[in-house]
Amino acid sequence: MRMQKMMGLALAAMLAMGLAAGPAAADVPPWALIGNNLDLDELAAALALPIVTGGQGPNAIKATQGDVIVLDDSAITLATVTNAASTTIVLKVDAISGDPNAPLVGGDSWQSDSFECRLTGRETTTFLIVPAGQGSILYVECTDPSAQARNQVVALKAQNGILWVAAADANGTVLGSDLIFGDAVVIDLVAGQAFSFGAIPFQAGQGFNDGDKIFRFDGSEYVQWPNVVTTNFIAPSAGGQGVVIEAELILFTLDGTTGNPTPPRVGLGGLAYDDDENFFDFQHEFDCFDIVRLADMSLNFLQAFNGGSLSGHLQLVPQPLATANDVHDAAYGDANNSRRRPVHGWIVQSVRPTAPFVAPGQPNPLQGNAFAVGNNAAWGRPLNQGRDTLLPFLQDLPPVLDADPLL
Repeated sequence: MRMQKMMGLALAAMLAMGLAAGPAAADVPPWALIGNNLDLDELAAALALPIVTGGQGPNAIKATQGDVIVLDDSAITLATVTNAASTTIVLKVDAISGDPNAPLVGGDSWQSDSFECRLTGRETTTFLIVPAGQGSILYVECTDPSAQARNQVVALKAQNGILWVAAADANGTVLGSDLIFGDAVVIDLVAGQAFSFGAIPFQAGQGFNDGDKIFRFDGSEYVQWPNVVTTNFIAPSAGGQGVVIEAELILFTLDGTTGNPTPPRVGLGGLAYDDDENFFDFQHEFDCFDIVRLADMSLNFLQAFNGGSLSGHLQLVPQPLATANDVHDAAYGDANNSRRRPVHGWIVQSVRPTAPFVAPGQPNPLQGNAFAVGNNAAWGRPLNQGRDTLLPFLQDLPPVLDADPLL
């Protein structure tokens, strides 16, 4: 008994000195901790919402054809945000262009149009974004402290991209408090279909928020990004009159400096399984924002893979990737022009009434078990995510959105 007591005292002393527990907590950077990333079902200090007003152009890096669910400049986006607090807040809004830098398509080099929108306690507002040439127009009703003009009209460079909305106090100082939530609806006026999904919420971290528009996803100012995102899917299929079921991903990163002539580039390693546990791998790269068909990332996603799988799942893991003249890496990394940039987004699927939605024999082996839809249909949802956090590449700092590059 005495020996056990002595061993217990010795162990307690070792723990007190940090010898048995590894490095002291103060020596462990916040981004080395796990389990401190986004909570998709909670209020947030900032939100990422999609801007989709037309078909996303081709990805020149991977030679993909781009958006196939919204083909023309025919969609409107309604992004709705609510102030859950009882006091007035200011929304710091950045409409960040994700238009591709492909030849003959144009590109906005991740430029941002910034403005503020004041919301009283418990107030909800909707940002209505409609196509306008190579960009779009945003309409929103905000509370004017002078009780005069409430409606704002903002010309956006972005035809497609990300609407970044951060909560600030009534004086415009960005807050480290979880006060807002939101969602989006994209309506294709020509195809006669719509899809909706929740915003990607970024909660406040465990430390101090300095109040500016340099958003650090380091676990201190804001929670970290996840190290993997994943989703189920209904397998795309090709019918006699063309594609019947489509599936595509809306992907984005926020590790970059807005207006930077070198957009942040993302590299992904992918792994997918069909409903019989057969798997394949694939790779994908994009600049800042991308809408990409699953079948463009790999033909193995089609239902024809392994005899007609109805469904499956995939996962995407960010990989280190070199980008020439990466000014952002010089400011927030080790200046070697290589970063492991995070990714998040949504899956969107659609079906056209040209053939059965569920083919005969799937999943019931009896013939005649086919279901068709009478009209266009579409649906969407946020990607699921792992609980571990993304680790920076080599000596890089954690991901940072510098939305105020003039500072």
